[in-house]
Amino acid sequence: MKKAFLISALFLAVLLIWPNFIFAQDQKYPKRPKIGLVLSGGGAKGFAHIGAIKVFEEAGLQFDYVGGTSMGSIIGGLYAIGYHPDTMKKIVEAQDWAHLMADKVPRRYIPIEEKTNADRFIITFPVKKRRLLMKQGLYSGQLTQMLLAYYTSPAYKYEYFKNLPIPFLCIGTDLVDGSSVLLDRGVLHKAMRASMSIPSFFTPVVFNGHLLVDGGVVNNYPVKEVKEMGADIIVGVDVQSGLHHEDQLTSLVTIMDQITSFYRMESNKEGKSHTNIYIHPDLGPYDMMSFEASDTIIKLGEIAARRALPQILHLVDSVNTIALAEPRNLNAKPLDSVFVNSIQYKGLKNVSKSFLDGALEITPMSWLNLVDFHDGLTKAYASGFFESLDYSFVPDREGVVLVIDAKEASSGILGAGIHYDSDYKVGLLLNGTFKNVIYKGSKLFVDLNLGENPRLTGFYLIDRGRKPGLGLRATIFSLKFNDYLKGSIIDAYTVNQNKMEIFTQISNKKTVQFRTGIEYENIQIKSGFTPEIESEYNSYLTFFVNWKADTYDRSSFSTTGLQFNIRGKYIVPLTNNWSDNFFSNAAMFQMRFRNNIPTSKRSTLKPGIDAGFTIKDDIPPPHHWFILGGQSENDYFDGFTPFSGIRFIEEAGLYMLIGRLDWQYNVYKKFYITLNMDAGYFDSDFDLMLKNPEIYVGCGLTLGYDSFIGPIEFSLMGSNQNAGMTSFLNIGYWF
Repeated sequence: MKKAFLISALFLAVLLIWPNFIFAQDQKYPKRPKIGLVLSGGGAKGFAHIGAIKVFEEAGLQFDYVGGTSMGSIIGGLYAIGYHPDTMKKIVEAQDWAHLMADKVPRRYIPIEEKTNADRFIITFPVKKRRLLMKQGLYSGQLTQMLLAYYTSPAYKYEYFKNLPIPFLCIGTDLVDGSSVLLDRGVLHKAMRASMSIPSFFTPVVFNGHLLVDGGVVNNYPVKEVKEMGADIIVGVDVQSGLHHEDQLTSLVTIMDQITSFYRMESNKEGKSHTNIYIHPDLGPYDMMSFEASDTIIKLGEIAARRALPQILHLVDSVNTIALAEPRNLNAKPLDSVFVNSIQYKGLKNVSKSFLDGALEITPMSWLNLVDFHDGLTKAYASGFFESLDYSFVPDREGVVLVIDAKEASSGILGAGIHYDSDYKVGLLLNGTFKNVIYKGSKLFVDLNLGENPRLTGFYLIDRGRKPGLGLRATIFSLKFNDYLKGSIIDAYTVNQNKMEIFTQISNKKTVQFRTGIEYENIQIKSGFTPEIESEYNSYLTFFVNWKADTYDRSSFSTTGLQFNIRGKYIVPLTNNWSDNFFSNAAMFQMRFRNNIPTSKRSTLKPGIDAGFTIKDDIPPPHHWFILGGQSENDYFDGFTPFSGIRFIEEAGLYMLIGRLDWQYNVYKKFYITLNMDAGYFDSDFDLMLKNPEIYVGCGLTLGYDSFIGPIEFSLMGSNQNAGMTSFLNIGYWF
């Protein structure tokens, strides 16, 4: 019995010490072996690396080298700097990835005159030297690069990535010859951005003398490179899915992934064969663009790593038997501020240095707050003068040299959009936007709206921010509408107008604008029922003052921010004819106010007010009256005011006070439902409105979907002015 006990004890002891003995003897490590971490690319699937790193940290596994490709380069780079996996998880979850990947600048940064331009086009083409070009990628990656620059800011002192707290490398692909390029020195965030430059999605990156795209095209799992750094043991996290089956090739994302997978399969196979601990998370239905599922993907990475926990703990125990690694403090965070000794600009040709100085609000020999600086960079990028704006810090004495690398945008952009609504019918928009025409910092917009109500607009602006700027606008359009009496059509009119205005303006913080100027218009109104009665063209001169603000977070389905437009004008008829008996000089005032009040994550109240009056008993020409009805947000005339249950241009008056309250609810993802309520007073006689006021009341229900071509909305409405229900359909962004 005693002998059997001794044999069992000896056998158990052998089992306990044998793995360490084998590890120490067979691997023949005279000192603590070097451990390398390899993280593959995979787009959003790369978030799984964060969950795996969390398990490594809990197990006490200390890495000597880190290498990664694409998303693996981003997670690996942050880890090499010293970010904790919990911090990385918070960073990932704080981003609006749909906007970030698509370079969609928050609307508050876009100049107020371009806010409508930002969401009108289905497709755009750059114009350079009078030539129409194709883009190198759908997006420049500006916002992604700024995000990486911010979080890697603590690494500015390291030119060579081997000197980071954990030596690091990442991989790019040379677009010229298709070779794999090792990225191990330079500006860290630029290397990471180059490594994740998805072909055709992001523009290529020039870095260290190479034109680079995503390293995952040819080397998505860089085991060989990490071993060449000095790693003896490789721990790899691979989020690649391999080749897709035929029935899975149903989207652009999977097809792109399949094409690039052909070139890297041999490299993946070789890398896997040299991996000591291989972790392959089961990411199921998620693909490289599943950014909205970051929390789940991170968790799946953690689950996969925990399945390998016995191997991980064995490795930790084995290497610690030889020598203990120095513990690391994972407490990295972005820089708060740096002292700038001097500033260098690169790439400026048509845009003045003073423009960037003003936008960025930076001066040499001063402290630079990084959050404020990034705010200024976003404003400058949103101006449209730059394709990309990057920066780096070069250590200099007790501070840094700030190097700003600007890539100016093409001289122009051609864009196209399409729209339909029940009021204006079909419209096709062709737009040309040109920068630095005649004067540096100027912008020229040309819109051609082809449809049932054609319009041509040319707009030239020299915007000098808080200093007075100059603007010129010319418009030619034709508008058809019906005239109603008690719900029945009594006439159909066509309005033809030519208009020219010149104004001066000042603007503040991209959201507030003040203009004053003069407008000349030549207008004709024709009857469709009595064509023999044709109005001749009449001319008018209008002096105007306009104050507007727009802080909406989105052009459609907004949830925060407000809009207001206050306009005063004095109209002077210039033509001497029959119209003198009806119309006179007139002074008018109009105000429109809209607000968003979020009441929950999905629910938003939208109160609004429309008010207007004509001073004294002056009678302005009819196109300057306040016009009630329809749901159109398009203002061919200043006085258009939407109202539920009243048809387009059904009512016209000289005095109005309208209140509205909408309740918008985000039902699911991009689907919305909105309840509309409008009520107020409207009349052409002020005394009559006071003595015997008639209240207008309308309500409606709108179903909406936020599509890639803009809002798709269908409304059912009714009012106390018309019997029955009316409907309204809108498809696409307004223009």
